[in-house]
Amino acid sequence: MNGKSAKDLLTVTIPRPGLLAWSLFAVQAVYLVLFMLSGLEGFSFSFIDLVGVLFSFITILLLASSLEILLFHRISACIVIITAVITAWGMNAYRLTSGSPLDYSLVRDNLGISFSPESFLMISTAFSTRDLVILPAIAAMLYLAVRIFPAASKSLKRNTVSARLTSLVAWIMLVVLPVNAGDGFTLFAKSALDYHNSPEIAGVPAGYPYLKKKIEHTSFRENIPRNLASKPNIFLILIESFNANFVEAVSPGGTAYTPQFNALIKKGLYIDRFYANSVQTCKGQEAVFFSIIPTYKGKLFVDYPELNISGFPAILTASGYETIFFQAYHDLKFDNTYNSMIKAGFTTVKSYSEYRKPADRPYIWGWGVEDKIFYERFFTMLDQMHESSPEKPVFASLMTVGTHIPCDGMPPEKMSIYKNPREIKEKYSNALHLSDSQLPRFFELMAERPYLANSIIIITADHSFPMKEHGIYNNEKCFYDETFRVPFLVIWDGVVKPGRISNRAYSQIDIGPTIMDMAGIVNYENTMTGTSIFDRNSSNPVFLVQPYNGRYLQVVDYPHKYIMHIQTQKEYLFNLEADPAEKNNLVHESESVDKTLFMKNILGRVHLNQKLIDENMIRPAAAQR
Repeated sequence: MNGKSAKDLLTVTIPRPGLLAWSLFAVQAVYLVLFMLSGLEGFSFSFIDLVGVLFSFITILLLASSLEILLFHRISACIVIITAVITAWGMNAYRLTSGSPLDYSLVRDNLGISFSPESFLMISTAFSTRDLVILPAIAAMLYLAVRIFPAASKSLKRNTVSARLTSLVAWIMLVVLPVNAGDGFTLFAKSALDYHNSPEIAGVPAGYPYLKKKIEHTSFRENIPRNLASKPNIFLILIESFNANFVEAVSPGGTAYTPQFNALIKKGLYIDRFYANSVQTCKGQEAVFFSIIPTYKGKLFVDYPELNISGFPAILTASGYETIFFQAYHDLKFDNTYNSMIKAGFTTVKSYSEYRKPADRPYIWGWGVEDKIFYERFFTMLDQMHESSPEKPVFASLMTVGTHIPCDGMPPEKMSIYKNPREIKEKYSNALHLSDSQLPRFFELMAERPYLANSIIIITADHSFPMKEHGIYNNEKCFYDETFRVPFLVIWDGVVKPGRISNRAYSQIDIGPTIMDMAGIVNYENTMTGTSIFDRNSSNPVFLVQPYNGRYLQVVDYPHKYIMHIQTQKEYLFNLEADPAEKNNLVHESESVDKTLFMKNILGRVHLNQKLIDENMIRPAAAQR
């Protein structure tokens, strides 16, 4: 009697796979084979990896069994099963392409912009022809299985209420368990839990003095010729996705990727170790215009619209400058760009689309217009503004789009390096080479205007993009230098002595203080956290934020670079001078203990920055009044 009762108890509490579970098993099995064939990390024949594979099937069984409550009708069952299969297929296809599971923060932060045509095309690059074949193949396989075994379709709900409840509780426990394993749904749930549970900032003290009464300056202006000292015009060109590894480099065929930019380096001051502080345009703009470390939770422009903050353009406006933000991408609502640039202090925020001409059509492809036409339309606008306010100096930031990933749609006659590009790197190389070839047009147009004779030109990027230097094409995956390092060149004829800085690292948060230093603007309250590049004495480490794939937070105190992976608490330490490819992790070397601890402590500033933003304390309450 007791034995029978125990058996009955097991029968009603242990989950059994129904049609939903078998459908997800099929998707998982197909992609597990592909993961192994592709050599994806975590998918080998080692004991640990095989246990992880088994674990993924267990989590699928538990989740599918608990979801059987939704299969109350054949129609609802069809909807749930089809949705689950397509979602599982999409998650696995993304993982196969990117090398990492789909991250909750990536979806949360970017869902709102995913429906633009350009974003949709970019997302589609995560799916190959192979994936498009797999989905209907799995659907056909499931259909045949149901036809051959009709009993399966009649047993949509294989589990008792008790078994479903047990499955749900067990699945939640596995989500909470600090083990980075499971199927795509489980890993996504784990990343959501990590996102909303951030104990690392709980103990961060408040009251950090972001607000300063004056702007720090160097002795830079002491050597400026008198005829050039008064309020120079300033142009900040942000080239989309400009990976610094392509500067002064050549293609396998011997063609320089950026010959025009290379030539300009000889005319200005170039920084070899300059970093974008994060991985997306909006986060680059956070760092550039507000001179603060980008958020690792959410987007400043979208998730913190009430944040009491202003940028260095507001200081330039107050100092008598005409301040202009001009972008090539047509939609200023994208990531709330317009409102954010107004908050930064720009008096004019425009996109190229307002000045587009019918004749421009052949020059528009991919995410937008080619740089040459973009520059021409900008100067048309600038001339109109100059006519109405000829006495005002200009600060203008130009945001290009011609090199936006995936660089699709380029006319074949403009493909100068790879005639039949297939991989993203080949498409990017063509787009970057075209963008570079059109850079001289900006200088030609500027030279044609006498009112711009005394001008500073800064050329850098909104962010970088990895081009498989470490086998990665995904900007939201990893921590290597190619994900963050961008060019930085400042040209001011007769003032800035041409040269290179190779023994120090700087970043986008240093752009605002550098411009203030060159313009001689001192007596303004500000919340900038960067340092002028002409300040060679102060120690201001570079902070890098990879908000996705479990979140990598980093600090560069050249030549050392320290990384903390928040999800796994794994640490890395590299000597970039001795090991520029970041192959040798020194974190466990005995001679690196002190350096690791020192840099780990410095990294606390990133958590402090996030807390100040979360609590709207960039400017203290007293200053807000």
